[in-house]
Amino acid sequence: MKRRNFIKGMLYGTGGTMALMGGLGTFSKMDTLKAEAINTDTTVFSSCEICRNQCPIAVKVKDGKVVKIEGNPNDTAFGGVICARGNAGPSLLYDPQRIKKPMIRTGERGDGKFKEVSWDEAYTYIADKLYNIKDQFGGESIALASRKGPHDWFFRSIGKAMGSPNYFSHEATCPMTRNVALDTTFGTEAIAADYGNAKYIISVGRNWFEGIQVAQTRAVSKALNNGAKLVVLDPRFSVTASKGEWLPIKGASDLAFVMAMANIMINENLYDHDFIAQYTVGFDKWAEAIKDKTPEWAEKETGISQDKIIRITREFAAAKPKAILDFGWRTAYTSNDYQLRRAIMIVNMMVGNFEVPGGYYHNKGAAVLKRFPEQAAYVKALGGIKQPSFPTASKGRIDGTGVKGTPGQIFSAYDGAVGQITESILTEQPYPIKAWLVHRFNPYISNTDSSRTIEAFKKLDLLVTCDVYMTDTAYYSDVVLPECTYLERYEPIFDMSGLTPKFVLRQPAVPLVYSDTKPYWQIYKELGEKMGLGDYFAFTDMEDYLTQQLAPAGLTLDQMKEKGVWTPPGMKPFYVRANDPKASLDNILANKSKKIELFSEEAEEALKEGLPVYVSHPQPEEGKFRFVQGKVAVHTNAGTANIPVLNELMPTNTLWMNPASCTKLGLKNGDTIVVSSGKYEQKGQLKSTEGIRPDTVFCYHGFGRISPELKRAFGKGINDNYLLPNEIGVVGNNVTSTTFVTVRKA
Repeated sequence: MKRRNFIKGMLYGTGGTMALMGGLGTFSKMDTLKAEAINTDTTVFSSCEICRNQCPIAVKVKDGKVVKIEGNPNDTAFGGVICARGNAGPSLLYDPQRIKKPMIRTGERGDGKFKEVSWDEAYTYIADKLYNIKDQFGGESIALASRKGPHDWFFRSIGKAMGSPNYFSHEATCPMTRNVALDTTFGTEAIAADYGNAKYIISVGRNWFEGIQVAQTRAVSKALNNGAKLVVLDPRFSVTASKGEWLPIKGASDLAFVMAMANIMINENLYDHDFIAQYTVGFDKWAEAIKDKTPEWAEKETGISQDKIIRITREFAAAKPKAILDFGWRTAYTSNDYQLRRAIMIVNMMVGNFEVPGGYYHNKGAAVLKRFPEQAAYVKALGGIKQPSFPTASKGRIDGTGVKGTPGQIFSAYDGAVGQITESILTEQPYPIKAWLVHRFNPYISNTDSSRTIEAFKKLDLLVTCDVYMTDTAYYSDVVLPECTYLERYEPIFDMSGLTPKFVLRQPAVPLVYSDTKPYWQIYKELGEKMGLGDYFAFTDMEDYLTQQLAPAGLTLDQMKEKGVWTPPGMKPFYVRANDPKASLDNILANKSKKIELFSEEAEEALKEGLPVYVSHPQPEEGKFRFVQGKVAVHTNAGTANIPVLNELMPTNTLWMNPASCTKLGLKNGDTIVVSSGKYEQKGQLKSTEGIRPDTVFCYHGFGRISPELKRAFGKGINDNYLLPNEIGVVGNNVTSTTFVTVRKA
């Protein structure tokens, strides 16, 4: 089939078989369990990995090849549907440009010269280098970074066993400020929103219809179909904004809008007095703090009229408790974005929307349900693999995580400030980082200040990348390890509990397409054994691992394979306060006070700001523009630009600019332009559109490449992070929306 027909078949389900590239390989000895579908038509229930949402999928296999991917009909939250990215799985699976064998660099770093080697050679090279670095600089000089996921247990075990405290996820570039805000307010970040039952939703830059999480996007759609109102605060007219009332707010001023909402609700007595009195602490301090945050003041800060702010606040309060002021997803706008997320949750609590339908709730996993006798019988917790104690790191983390009386006190210990790796490599403060292990993460594109990231790469003694494609980071690496795709491997069970418990399986749909690729669990187990760390990987293969994991929950692998997803039979969505608005939340809240902390003692100790404090960020002067970025529905950040079907759908990005601004600069739609942040420049194509403020420009994130190996994406598009400084925010987040740029015709 021609690629256009291939795309239509993938995205729109037009049927027919597809001519797919590549041939079948064979399973390695320790690889995933037997694929049972050779020479038959079958459906394998698994989960997607095109992004990290792990959506349940139904993989259609014909004659031993994957021909189509749909949503898993056994999962009601996802409704048997999948997004365009999820549909593109076969395009990834059979792509001949995947990495097929381990490689070791032979030329200068960044020259792109490698030789193919055996797995044993690659493991030996890594092991020797790591032990030499540990002997000279200590285990703490080894850093690890990954896209957050089930691989972390295996990947991080290598670093922890070497005595490193420096392991990081990509969360600092995405939702970390939200997660820290939840943790300091509720004592846990395991809080979710019941969009489907809401009557009023306010988005603060959230774009459900392009930054797609299938279950959440469906839930928002359900609410809108049922008559809910949607209000969107965003400098850009996003797809989500097109479905509601768009407020083109000044960039970096969202906190002013939220604080003004609180001011109005108090002055007009619109908040839930009973909820605030029973479940929260610090309301009096909050009321005092926002006394001067009037709608008149907020109009000057945000550019939104005070009449609109008042009207929307009244509408929002009238819908309580089925009203959601959304807490965000990619939440790294400003250095103090954390306080915006805190204020958002405080306003939510003012309408009493916690643990009721149409509001926020704590995820109901087994650990939570066991505290409720009437619910405990529905589920038992998954088990884990026992490991020996890891050696105690001789030094603290480079980002200061956990240090009392400093911002690091409230950093997420699991995620960390990943941008600090670059700084510690280059400045050797607080001590040098000499080795960087990277799993399914591309710091060159994902971290801010791409040029500085390359400087850091060049200074390292060892850079190792494990991925499916030759990413920019892999291009600069000493060793590149080829991981197989999610369609070729088993993984640990995911706990995806929401209003009810839910376990999800990832299993192979077909054998290995390229026989010398391996699943991550096997890679790190074998590397650990080569390094003499085998005791930390106390399982024989993934079948053994899954058996140990499922046994305490009273489940078997065969049960999980049957539907790919398990939820307790007969259990209904569980909201603690649904039937009793005064029910205790002691079994839900995880902080010491057992209250929702509007004033946070921990934040006061760490930041000297127990309440959100407004910072008036500068606005661009004439001739300059605030530079903002966002997600697109057919790509996952930096991870999918080379997947053939998705690359053809969107091979590049453009720079959005308001027509009035274009006219002032003598630019027109389609012009080739240069966007400059002063120190750095990027070339791209202009899109003239009314859908953005005149003082702001926008591009989709994840484009622009340096690696010639990424042939389909090479030289295409604007790398937004190349233009942003490596500024680390108050709680470790990368700052993305405070940079000003100029634009000229190329």
